[in-house]
Amino acid sequence: MDIFPRLVRAVAKAKFRLMGLATIRDVPTDQFNALLQSLVDAGWQPQSAYSGVDAWIDYGRVVLKKGPKRLKFEWDNWTEGSIEGRKAVVTEFAAAHDLTVVNEWRWSEYDHA
Repeated sequence: MDIFPRLVRAVAKAKFRLMGLATIRDVPTDQFNALLQSLVDAGWQPQSAYSGVDAWIDYGRVVLKKGPKRLKFEWDNWTEGSIEGRKAVVTEFAAAHDLTVVNEWRWSEYDHA
């Protein structure tokens, strides 16, 4: 891997740790869509969304907010869904839906030592 991609990934991972974030990874697409819709139905508001030509075909992202809580829902057609946010918010959400939390950035599992 070239130096620039390694640097970018290292910065992203450091930012993730410093901000106290957590991730729910590998959420199957149907479950991911149902979880996303359940939050919207519960009053969570979209703050931003990916709108590229491949939106929700190859990649999709939406950030939801309710009060001080924020969750980023990110999906691609290779790894399916992930949910990211502050560790306390993600842990609470995961416990309510029987999901597993990791204290790593979504893409860190693809780093090669």
